[in-house]
Amino acid sequence: MIIPTLTADQATPEKVQDWSLFGRLAILGIGSQHVATLETTIKKTGGGVDLILETGDLPEEDCLKLLNVGGSLILCDAAVAEAYETIPVDRTVQCLDIDTPDQAVPKDHVVRMTDPQSNRIAELEMARVDCLIDAEFLVENNDVITSFFEQVLVSDRPDGLWSTVIVDPLGVALGLAYSNADSLAYAIENRVGTYYSRSRDGLWIKGETSGATQQLLGIRFDCDRDCLLFRVTQAAPGFCHRKSYTCFGKYRSIQTVMHRLVERINDNDPKSFTRKLANDAAMLEAKLLEEAKELSEASQADDDYEIAWEAADVLYFSLVAMLKNGVTLDRVYDELSRRMSRVVRRKNKLEKE
Repeated sequence: MIIPTLTADQATPEKVQDWSLFGRLAILGIGSQHVATLETTIKKTGGGVDLILETGDLPEEDCLKLLNVGGSLILCDAAVAEAYETIPVDRTVQCLDIDTPDQAVPKDHVVRMTDPQSNRIAELEMARVDCLIDAEFLVENNDVITSFFEQVLVSDRPDGLWSTVIVDPLGVALGLAYSNADSLAYAIENRVGTYYSRSRDGLWIKGETSGATQQLLGIRFDCDRDCLLFRVTQAAPGFCHRKSYTCFGKYRSIQTVMHRLVERINDNDPKSFTRKLANDAAMLEAKLLEEAKELSEASQADDDYEIAWEAADVLYFSLVAMLKNGVTLDRVYDELSRRMSRVVRRKNKLEKE
């Protein structure tokens, strides 16, 4: 797959988020002067994207810091990887600077080309080799991305379209659409949900007329390369033309719970308990502490129903605390994912020294 690259000086949270489109991003040329700033950036973005970090001659302690705040891999040569004392070899990756089209690529390497060509990138993808490409080059040569997708994706449809599954940030399926090279190019360039409309025989920019727009967060293709996955944020009222959130009808999910809570928080109904909680910090704090204690007590008993009941209470009050401040559940998921990247387990404060 294409791995966009940013220099350490370019790696602001906004740019990292923008170029996490394909799931992986490399930050190159990291020096000691970048470590503190990058720690903050990775904390904000590391859970939602695999970050490959080229740390050069940075001390191992600094490399470990960057991994432990959410970095995925250290980009270094084999000798450096073997010399690390605290960083496992499987948290490192080696890079091959490649200019010869037919040059073989060793296993567990990524490739960096001075002159990226879509056909070579596609060949490497077929061999399951990822390719580092400068993000600025990709901005100026958006056709390279589109051409790459055209060469690796397959379709058994007579019209050659690619089935495209659309999901929200929590992975809830919103619906099915179709893509072609033009719609994919527009979607990538503008970071909006764009598809090919068979009925209109042209581009369908979701929400252009209805207002139910989509911000494009990520693109993947499946193992058979015959289906795309778009991850998007969906504006109200939803993806379906029937003005529902999904095309699969109404069903219960954590996303529908959050939508209901947001409605109640913003409602003017003085009888709404959720609204009262969101506007009374002392009440919310008391309920969070109370329900957390009750969950702790339930966890000591052999009663799975009671545990589920108390956990639901804790989750409800936690969601109110989050949503009233604009924090969505996918951000919490990303934070948990970021913490799973740690190399050294943080000692629990309750553990004895």
